[in-house]
Amino acid sequence: MINTTMSETSPNLHTEVELLKREVSEMKGIYQRLDTAIVKIGDVSNSINRMLAVHEEKITQQEEILIRSDAEFSANVKELHSRITTNTKELITLMSEQHKEQTEAMLKLKNELQNRVGVLEKWRWLIIGGSIIIGLLISNPESMLMQLF
Repeated sequence: MINTTMSETSPNLHTEVELLKREVSEMKGIYQRLDTAIVKIGDVSNSINRMLAVHEEKITQQEEILIRSDAEFSANVKELHSRITTNTKELITLMSEQHKEQTEAMLKLKNELQNRVGVLEKWRWLIIGGSIIIGLLISNPESMLMQLF
């Protein structure tokens, strides 16, 4: 009986061993594919790290350019503000000078007009006085003054 049991278990054992060998060989293929996938994942990881380093460098360069641009813009704004302030001061000075010149010119014209009007008023009074005298002489022909002529 022992012989029969052994012989019955032997083909089962042999089959099981063959099945296990086949499973082991299949697992070897799976492990080889896993190793290949791990290597490829490592390569992809290295590529991603290189890309990240390149992008980080580009971002750093852009930040530096932005900082320089901000500094240039700030300097330009300060210069523009200074120029506007200077121009404003110059304009105020020029306007004050022009106002003084125009005021002096108007005063000069006023004085000239007053002098001319004064002269005209003197002539007017002289003419009025002369007209009165002539009128009196003509209206009163027997007056002493008419006898002189």
